[in-house]
Amino acid sequence: MTTYYNQQELKASMKSLVQEFLSECKRCEELPEDFVDLIKHNFLAKFVCYNNKTKNIEIGVEDFSEESLYPNIKIYKFPMASNKKWVEKSFRTGRNDLDFYGRLLNKKKSANRDAEVVVM
Repeated sequence: MTTYYNQQELKASMKSLVQEFLSECKRCEELPEDFVDLIKHNFLAKFVCYNNKTKNIEIGVEDFSEESLYPNIKIYKFPMASNKKWVEKSFRTGRNDLDFYGRLLNKKKSANRDAEVVVM
């Protein structure tokens, strides 16, 4: 089965999916696997975790500004109590990015996880 999305539908659906992910995280106090995949994709993150003590989502991104033998990881912290704008601002509009978002939505909405996704 093939699923078709246009960019506006995809954007609106992703916003509601992010809200679901955040609600689930608040309820279960851990990050859903698909949400981790989304954050890693959008931020090009090396790691993503939920800090239970501080109620923050922590994202480790490799910092390329300094030249050293070992990679420097910069950690960004986003409180669960804050709004979801930090995730929405990270969305990209490249073809591969839109395909990734479509597959993520399809995975969440459909029992057939291997269905083809077409972004128009």
